[in-house]
Amino acid sequence: MMEVLKVTVSAPVVSFRRPLDHNFQRTLPLPPPTTLLGLAGAALGLSDRELWEAGSPTYSLKVAVLSWCEPGKAKDMWTVMKIKTGKIAERSPYFRELLFFHRLSLIYGGDIDILRMLKTAFEDPVYPLSLGREDELIKIEEVGLVEVSSGIPRFRGTVIPEDIKKLNLNIDLREGIRFEPPVVEVLPLRFELDAKGIRAPKEKRAFSFIPYSLELTIQGIQPVFSLEGRNFTWMNF
Repeated sequence: MMEVLKVTVSAPVVSFRRPLDHNFQRTLPLPPPTTLLGLAGAALGLSDRELWEAGSPTYSLKVAVLSWCEPGKAKDMWTVMKIKTGKIAERSPYFRELLFFHRLSLIYGGDIDILRMLKTAFEDPVYPLSLGREDELIKIEEVGLVEVSSGIPRFRGTVIPEDIKKLNLNIDLREGIRFEPPVVEVLPLRFELDAKGIRAPKEKRAFSFIPYSLELTIQGIQPVFSLEGRNFTWMNF
């Protein structure tokens, strides 16, 4: 058994932009590890530089996520106004993909004293908490330290820190099930800041985002934990 911090949240609207998208900004189905660490930093009141430095209380945190529903999806058109010499030079439209009515459990592991401090921070956060853009606020439904046990490598609605196209897996294809294929994206585990405060990605690796509607048995994933009948692994172990 192991104790972790579980933060269950709901959100009317969220989006997690895929890093190479420009004119059509697709969303990942679940938050990546840097978003979960950034959320913890916002609760603690850390600046961007404090969040990503080696001495940060979030530096050694392990993170995972489980979704509890299949969110709605829509596209929203935005217009970027480019200004030159104090005047609007041109307008550039783009589409952004959005997720609606998401419900997630964000899971944090690490030193128990840090987890207790983080629990207190989520109960009374320093900054407003959002997933995605700053105005995509979330509602904290439940925060608590819970025990998890060893699980089996059968996953749905979670993120695996591997490219599943290269793994041995079995797909549960029951009759009548409709699903989107998993999204595989190369993403950073953290950022580093230069003297001017400009962020650069660090420690990139492949992640597979498994939708809630699809269940996969994936061999070779360790460690695996069980929480409320669902299995997960750390994104940054």
